[in-house]
Amino acid sequence: MNKIKIIQPDDWHVHFREGGILSVVTKYSSRINKRCIAMPNTIKPITSSKEAINYKKIIESNSKKESFQALIPCYLTDTLNIEDFEYALQNNIFIGGKLYPNNATTNSQHGVNDIKKIYNIFEILEKQNKILLVHGELNRDDIDIFDREKYFIDEELYQIRNNFKNLKIVLEHVSSDYGVDFVKTNNNIAGTITPHHMLLTKGDVFQNDKINPHHYCMPVVKNESDLVSLRKAACFNNSKFFLGTDSAPHHLDDKLHNGIPKAGIFSAPCSIELYAAIFEEENALENLEQFSSINGPKF
Repeated sequence: MNKIKIIQPDDWHVHFREGGILSVVTKYSSRINKRCIAMPNTIKPITSSKEAINYKKIIESNSKKESFQALIPCYLTDTLNIEDFEYALQNNIFIGGKLYPNNATTNSQHGVNDIKKIYNIFEILEKQNKILLVHGELNRDDIDIFDREKYFIDEELYQIRNNFKNLKIVLEHVSSDYGVDFVKTNNNIAGTITPHHMLLTKGDVFQNDKINPHHYCMPVVKNESDLVSLRKAACFNNSKFFLGTDSAPHHLDDKLHNGIPKAGIFSAPCSIELYAAIFEEENALENLEQFSSINGPKF
């Protein structure tokens, strides 16, 4: 097969960043996608309707196509202006809310330490039928870096699910077999899967006590068994899973820093090609469109 025709895809997890980086990288995500969810963890997080409107305008003005849409979630904190938040949801300025556990990834220092403090926000999202996007990791000294997703699911996500049964939740960049199983077995839960979590394992990142900076991301890639589970979920059991690249560019100086490099893999220039290659390797090209173009909008 030399060609495959699919409905125009969407990318439900992209980091556009700010300033010069944004102006360079936006053209890559907009070259093929109809819509992208733009992550709000900018240096000053996107927490108000005014900030969301401005960020959307900046992204779309730098895109390659006039029809391209940037969708903005609210960066959730326990100090949000609730009146403005509700207004932004009602007027589709915010597509939903993004939960960053404190210090779990890039620019997450404004994130939430105690999810009970934002139960009122979950209640609003549930009532308005808006989505909760989740970076599903707990960053704590007693938790191994490879177990952060599991601990977040066990200690926090089950709690959210049990208290807000009708809240639509997307567990983003699912990275483990445990995460796949959680998505598959819980109602009103969906998951995005990146190309890099289906291509790399921890041996590609951690080599001879050194970190390969270009393969370093959060959540970190894990074992071969996790990679296989993610491929099966995306390519075959894929009604609850959809495309979210977590394309996350950094300046080269930040990736090659002598200490720990900034987490993120910039995949937008070849994202759909990577997914197509993975689906072809799994003899599942006929399921690519469902994953890339149907499941996300449906959810």
